[in-house]
Amino acid sequence: MSRSRFATYILPGIAVLALAGGISVIARQQTTHAMVDPAIPPPAPPPEQAATIGAVGLVEAASEQIGIAASVAGPVTEVRVKPGQIVRAGDVLFVQDSRQPRADLLVQRAALDSARAKLAEAEAAAADLADQLARSERLYKMSPGTAISDDTILRRRFAQRTADAHVMTARTDVASAEATLQSAEVTVERLTVRAPIDGTILQVNVRPGESAPATPLTTPLIVLGQLTPLHLRADIDETDVPRFNPKAPAWASARGAAAKRVQLSLVRVDPLVVPKQSLTNAGTERVDTRVLRVVYAFDPKDLPAYPGQQMDVFIALQP
Repeated sequence: MSRSRFATYILPGIAVLALAGGISVIARQQTTHAMVDPAIPPPAPPPEQAATIGAVGLVEAASEQIGIAASVAGPVTEVRVKPGQIVRAGDVLFVQDSRQPRADLLVQRAALDSARAKLAEAEAAAADLADQLARSERLYKMSPGTAISDDTILRRRFAQRTADAHVMTARTDVASAEATLQSAEVTVERLTVRAPIDGTILQVNVRPGESAPATPLTTPLIVLGQLTPLHLRADIDETDVPRFNPKAPAWASARGAAAKRVQLSLVRVDPLVVPKQSLTNAGTERVDTRVLRVVYAFDPKDLPAYPGQQMDVFIALQP
């Protein structure tokens, strides 16, 4: 076989066979994937409400989250609540070390007792001088300048005025001691932190032995809120604000459970358009839109949810 015939017929044939074999191998390795539904259905409005405004909502307590802080800086000796516990207004949340303030309280009580004793002494002295002055003035009227001299009457009058001034000073000291004692009692009382409202403990970030500062904290020591009903704060994009009707019905569904919806009732519309809140806390995130915040309410029995949870909100468009 000549070289020219091999190059003309045989090599192209080999190349065609190799290409066909490669295509066959690739075809056998290809698998066909059947179309399946997503594991988590995407959020969607109710079927009867195709025209809606979509928004992202954040679940919060009806009272909003109340961050509890310490009024006086000092170590915590006792924490009496735990997350999920229901408390009443006035219930003790945690207690701080009160040994030194209670010792100061005893000192102030002793100081008050001493001031009251000095007041009683001054009042007795003033009463004695007042009696002596009254007797002297009666004798002076009976025989002026004979039984008692003018100088004696004058000196006893001045002594009476001095005694009255001592009584006023002693009364002032008593009032000051009472005020100081009351301040010490308030300090001791402030070391016992109580619930300001009825609600549920959402978070506890303090433990016995830790020091509780009296300065504003990024993370509160205890977070408290009312969970019945729950509120849902929805952020409506400013481009959808002209189409928003506060009277229109609204629904919400939890992330990951789009099929289960709960109807919302309007609580209020915050009358201020604000920059969109960042929910990712990314340091490089840019907020380039503004939103109108609308607060709705729903019963957690209809749709269980937790404060801080994101939900998808759909607001109907009404003609």
